[in-house]
Amino acid sequence: MRAAADFDDVAVAWVEAIFASSSGLDRARSWLARVTNQDPAAVACATDRVTRYDLDQLRRSLPVDPNGPAARTAFALLSAHAAEALPDPVTIVRDLSADGRAASRAVVFRGFCELYPEGQWPSVLVVPPTEGLAGWLARTVAYLEAVATAVPELPVAVAAPRVESDAASGDASSHIAAVIREGLVVVEGLTEGELDARLRAAGVVPPPTPATMKRLVADGLTDDAAASFVEAARAVRDPTPDDVASDFRSVHEQFLFEQLESMPETAGQFRPNRALPFLHGPRAAEADLLAEKLKLVVEVDGQHYHLTQPQYRRDRRKDWLYQQHGYLVLRFLAEDVVEDLENILTTILTAVALRRDRSKLER
Repeated sequence: MRAAADFDDVAVAWVEAIFASSSGLDRARSWLARVTNQDPAAVACATDRVTRYDLDQLRRSLPVDPNGPAARTAFALLSAHAAEALPDPVTIVRDLSADGRAASRAVVFRGFCELYPEGQWPSVLVVPPTEGLAGWLARTVAYLEAVATAVPELPVAVAAPRVESDAASGDASSHIAAVIREGLVVVEGLTEGELDARLRAAGVVPPPTPATMKRLVADGLTDDAAASFVEAARAVRDPTPDDVASDFRSVHEQFLFEQLESMPETAGQFRPNRALPFLHGPRAAEADLLAEKLKLVVEVDGQHYHLTQPQYRRDRRKDWLYQQHGYLVLRFLAEDVVEDLENILTTILTAVALRRDRSKLER
């Protein structure tokens, strides 16, 4: 989840993340089917073309509290559908916490969680902003404490640089500082020197650019992520057509996917090797990495399959097909995934933000 400035921002960012990974309408219908003990298909049909009056009557007939958090959330989503509009996270949060009290704001989290089956609740992870860090962690922890109090079962966490967590937890008399100290989990990753040693042991000499190395270790580099990067870097220096990972066309594609999965802004957004609803030649077009809800595609081009003239022409035809069907496509060289990782990730994050803003404008 992206960085947030206040309680409403935390809630809005969380709801945006939910909508990015699943349909709010589907969640509302599934909940309604569960509480009324009806067939989900029948509920979907019954709520497909209804008026707000119909929804009000349906809500009054519920076998559960019609003013409970789940009912309020589900019918807010169903009402947006009845108005032929996509649910807007800002409007949903505002309507569910209309009186502004902390207890009412927490209804947003309780309501959405209850739309999910037990054990499938979406977690809350808040990441630091790019600027204005001073005091940010203490404020965010105060907001999240209210959420955890209202919904104790909901996994809640905040990621922060060590310097910020040390500063925020230093006041011995502060309640929030005590909460930070009690919940602190220090995540240690590989150092730049350790990564360099692994690359050299694999024959990757000299190592990739300093910017890529610093970017990898900045967020805490795990053993698995380091191994994936070493394999991708080795394949750049000694490429062969056999450099293919299980569910991916190449180790570079796999490494980039794993990086996107590790970032809160893109976790859960992309899927590898997904078929698209149009043909490219005699078969369905297939994207290397696809964020379907954003209609955003990332293609990773290796030199074995993309650098001849016929292959270049084929890729351009495919890009035109993407554009015709409303997809934004980003195309990167496999070697740049290793050598220019920082710029590639920045480009993808910018594209994700643009596509999200576009989807809001189209509501």
